[in-house]
Amino acid sequence: MESFKKYQNLRIVTEEGKIADGDYILSDVTIRIKDGYLNDSVDEEGKPLAAVETHDGNHEEHWKNGVLHCEYEPSVKDVADGVEEWWLEGRKVEAGA
Repeated sequence: MESFKKYQNLRIVTEEGKIADGDYILSDVTIRIKDGYLNDSVDEEGKPLAAVETHDGNHEEHWKNGVLHCEYEPSVKDVADGVEEWWLEGRKVEAGA
């Protein structure tokens, strides 16, 4: 699956022109948006939820305030393509940095 990287620092608006906010299901992908920006969330039990994840579990991306970011695991993981990328505050870093 193609990454959502092109959305870094971009505010997402709905078809109605309103700033997107909440969880959106697009075909087989769930995206989470806060104040217009891709952003990880947490479930009712406090478990982290990736900002982008496919329903089959093969692809997920962790975002913080509109940029790729994750400190505890790869920010981008794609099982089918064998991709693992680490990002901090929107900058790609070496694995585990």
